[in-house]
Amino acid sequence: MIGAIVWALLVSGSQLPGSTSSSGAERAIRRVRFAEAAVFDMVGGGSRAGTWAGQVYGGYPWLGARGQVGVGPRGLAVGVDFEMARFRRFRPAAVLALRWVDRKRLRLTGELLLGYLVQVGELARKGANAELRIRLAFPTGRVAPYVMLGTSHTLLADRTTTITAAGETRDLSFRHEWMPRATVGLAVAITRAIGLELGVDLAWYDAPTRTPSIPGFHLGLAFGGGQR
Repeated sequence: MIGAIVWALLVSGSQLPGSTSSSGAERAIRRVRFAEAAVFDMVGGGSRAGTWAGQVYGGYPWLGARGQVGVGPRGLAVGVDFEMARFRRFRPAAVLALRWVDRKRLRLTGELLLGYLVQVGELARKGANAELRIRLAFPTGRVAPYVMLGTSHTLLADRTTTITAAGETRDLSFRHEWMPRATVGLAVAITRAIGLELGVDLAWYDAPTRTPSIPGFHLGLAFGGGQR
């Protein structure tokens, strides 16, 4: 009789409210442990002050590298971005990013990139470039689906040389190249400092006069440090 009572107390004690709440707290800690992972800074944009993050990626047709460091509140970050398409189109740029929404499971960031475009080959061109990007990510545990929307604008200079019997004249004119773009992908945090991301890339060169470009893809390795 006494043994049965002791057994009942032990069983009931294992299901006390305090035990349940402790288990729930542990699950909550696991969910937010990777919220500040470096790979989430790359796909979601921005970096908190005192942290930095970088990324290298490759695929078709894009290859590139990116780095940023947090310098202020609301995920304010500065950095550099270098991208290349098919070893013919190069664009280095400086980056300024600010998180508009900064929550554990939602990040919305705006970015401004200022750089210079150089394209070689049959369609050689070069000129100053500016791009606006919006990054949206949904971190949950170790993974984060994300979307990037961008609009890239380049001021191209054309030089025309005309040779006649009277002599040679040179004319300089300017034209605008617009390239809307988007990326949809998934980021995975291996640790808070290292992660992977895979994305499908959509770009429309010389929009809207030409047809949309063939979709591409890339695989990236992200890394970072600081007080995460």
